[in-house]
Amino acid sequence: MQRVLAAHPQSTRYVTSTRHHCVAVSIPFHRFLLQPSSPSAGEPAPSSPAFIEVVVVRAGTHLFAIDVEAAIEIRGPETFDRPGSGARPHLTVRGHALPVVDLRQASGLSGFAHGCPAMLLMQNGTETFALAVDEVRDIESVPSTNVQPAADIPFGFCSHRVTLDALGEIPLIDPSRLR
Repeated sequence: MQRVLAAHPQSTRYVTSTRHHCVAVSIPFHRFLLQPSSPSAGEPAPSSPAFIEVVVVRAGTHLFAIDVEAAIEIRGPETFDRPGSGARPHLTVRGHALPVVDLRQASGLSGFAHGCPAMLLMQNGTETFALAVDEVRDIESVPSTNVQPAADIPFGFCSHRVTLDALGEIPLIDPSRLR
């Protein structure tokens, strides 16, 4: 299965990956579905369980990594639906109201008011939710030995950190802890 893993709305570049291939393509769209595709397109990438692929996102000045297995769809700027005063925001996607988790607010920053510059739809078991972020950056494929438990991370929704070549150590989000 091929998934769109990072969208760059400013440059119309996106990166797709499977456990076997990684491809960068330029197209004029800002919303991408994670869809199956032919594994013949692209160049070989590590396909062993000894590697993990992560999506890198930004909330304020904080960078976070998310296992691509939890990612469903990357979306551009979005406006939230607010069902009532004080109620948690939702995002309506293809007729379904998905709860929004504001990563800025979860990381101790001021939350998004009515929308966000980027959105990552995620799966946690049978639950689908929308993760509001400032930016979806890139994907990285790293050895699983680069993922280490970390008790000193100040974010309760992260129990591990991953070391990335260009970015150093960043917290790895556990989707089950975001709610």
